[in-house]
Amino acid sequence: MPVGRINRIIGGFYYISTEDGQIITAVPRGKLRRTDGIVVGDVVDYELTAPGQGVIEGVHPRRNLLKRPVVSNITQVAVVFAHKNPDFNYLLIDRLLVMLAALDLPALILFNKTDLVDPQTAIENTEPYRRIGYTTLCTSTVSGQGKEELLAALQNETTTLAGPSGVGKSALINMVVPGVKQQTGAVSPKIGRGRHTTREVRLLPLPQGDGFLVDTPGFTQLDLDFISPAELAACFPEFGPAGQDCRFQGCFHDQEPDCGVKAAVAAGAIFPWRYENYLTFLAEVKKWERQRRQQPRRTRK
Repeated sequence: MPVGRINRIIGGFYYISTEDGQIITAVPRGKLRRTDGIVVGDVVDYELTAPGQGVIEGVHPRRNLLKRPVVSNITQVAVVFAHKNPDFNYLLIDRLLVMLAALDLPALILFNKTDLVDPQTAIENTEPYRRIGYTTLCTSTVSGQGKEELLAALQNETTTLAGPSGVGKSALINMVVPGVKQQTGAVSPKIGRGRHTTREVRLLPLPQGDGFLVDTPGFTQLDLDFISPAELAACFPEFGPAGQDCRFQGCFHDQEPDCGVKAAVAAGAIFPWRYENYLTFLAEVKKWERQRRQQPRRTRK
């Protein structure tokens, strides 16, 4: 039985990218029709009923499932920010990176709109994450800078984009998937951010080689409520070696004495702003944990 990927869902019809690069329109058979259990990104078995038409017979087990946006079988996430217009901030970048680490999703960091800054500024903005170990690229949809490097990073992957509005996610899709003609939006000078121009989830096959780029309306789930305080430090890869020098097992790297992470910050081995962002997130996940513990008591009352 042939196998394909769901690349779009519109009004009860499921569009499947086939292994030979074709697109067929299909509907689920039997119980699949009643479960609403098929999402963009799913690998499905199907049967052709007519040229370009078919019936979905089954859904393969998923590698993962994102709920906001709803898409499955993602292998990496491209975290997109702009060097300027709108200005980026490391706190939001780190929030996304922590979320992805907790979900066991590799991150590719893109600093877009490189044409708006001088080369030295571009290096200063991106070098911290390169030093930490993240794959980081500078791109420009105006000059085409970084296009070939980005295409290489997308090969054999199913990649979704994440980042604030106005940073050029739709323009990047237009750059690497010619002909898709994504609508792009300008950044508002009043509020300093853009408007979301993507309104549905689509799986876009790359024009050369294997791989898909997922076009989504954006990540709407940015809370860290699914991460426990004990898990947070593991979401900061540079904390790992330093954490081995902590006196106490299970150290939260906050108030504890003889903490290897705090010593690494003082020695310049860990960026101070990364540690400050960690403390911000630690307070947040502790708040969520307290709320989870109180919830059963409220239910009993």
